[in-house]
Amino acid sequence: MAPSISRHAKQSSMRASAGLRLFSIGVADLSCKGIIGARVSHGRLPLIAFGMAHSGKNLLWSGVDGLSLYILIKVVVVSPIIAGMLFVISSFWNAAMDGIWGWTISRSSMIRRMLPGVSAVAVIIACLSFALLPSLPTGAIWPAATALIAFRTSFALLDVPHNAATTPLAQVHGHLALSRWRAILGAGMSVLIAVAASSTLLGTPQSAARAVIIFPLLALSALILLSPLPWLIQALAMDRPTPRSASAGPPAGMPSRALVTFCLIQMMGFAALASIGKSVLHIDIMPRWVLENALLLLSLMRLAGTWLWSPVATRFGSATALSIAYIFCAAAILSLPIAIGWGPVWCAAILCVLGASFGGIALLAWSTFSELLSHSENGAARFRGQSLTG
Repeated sequence: MAPSISRHAKQSSMRASAGLRLFSIGVADLSCKGIIGARVSHGRLPLIAFGMAHSGKNLLWSGVDGLSLYILIKVVVVSPIIAGMLFVISSFWNAAMDGIWGWTISRSSMIRRMLPGVSAVAVIIACLSFALLPSLPTGAIWPAATALIAFRTSFALLDVPHNAATTPLAQVHGHLALSRWRAILGAGMSVLIAVAASSTLLGTPQSAARAVIIFPLLALSALILLSPLPWLIQALAMDRPTPRSASAGPPAGMPSRALVTFCLIQMMGFAALASIGKSVLHIDIMPRWVLENALLLLSLMRLAGTWLWSPVATRFGSATALSIAYIFCAAAILSLPIAIGWGPVWCAAILCVLGASFGGIALLAWSTFSELLSHSENGAARFRGQSLTG
């Protein structure tokens, strides 16, 4: 029985890995069709590198964000309360590291020169900590905490400079267009994680043995996808501070009030959405087939939401469309308990609405932030005191 399970897991893993390679080739091919202006060096390669790195980091993030609680509870056999505490603490640590690392990069030219090397080491640590998560000893609370903190720390070290690459690329391709790419690639990686989970992990008694095989293969794929990140950082010359004119708005290190307000609102919104996303896999009163495919439903509709919300943003603007997406998301969350009582079809329908809303928020939050950051750097006074939520 065990050899058969192992062969099935390996075959599933090989199919997932092959699919990821084809996806990566497709990303590179589509990226080559983009027009890169003279303001971004090395021709089309930065956009290709950005797309590959964005896919890799979202593969890791989707895996940890969507499956770490499940792995800790079902595979490592940590109590749900302890697993939840570890997840929340590591998430707060990640948020703190984002701010600390961003502040450090902005203040130190020496650190900016070291960014390519630091990001390379961070990529390796993040992939290793992700790969080893299901291999932890049963009930190992402290090793689990160490693995999660190591992942969150290294992820912040690579995520912040990667996100900084958005600004020069958005100035060439447009904020909504680049955000659409980010949303499509991120949703595509979440679909891959959902397929791997639904076919090999969720609802199966052999999930522990399969996770030990699946996670290292996913980590290896993420490592390959993230390999262009150090070059991207160097190519976009992040070691040199962006020149600022006297009329460019607030001095360096002093973000506009509008930008700070927007970031605080998004932090609270994302925290609420993350809580809902983690809890879906543990709602045992949900119909069985819906529970086993909940992650896949959410991920597929998140991908579809990239196209559903683009016309709304074009018509009403990114900020207004983002508010509408949040309203739909809140309505779906409030309706989910009622839908569970109505049966599996209604339950699946509400999950679809929730996933499409997630996709809209992922697309529009980055588009709005990118637009606001650009305006803040070139004329922040116009945006002070404005409402950013609709």
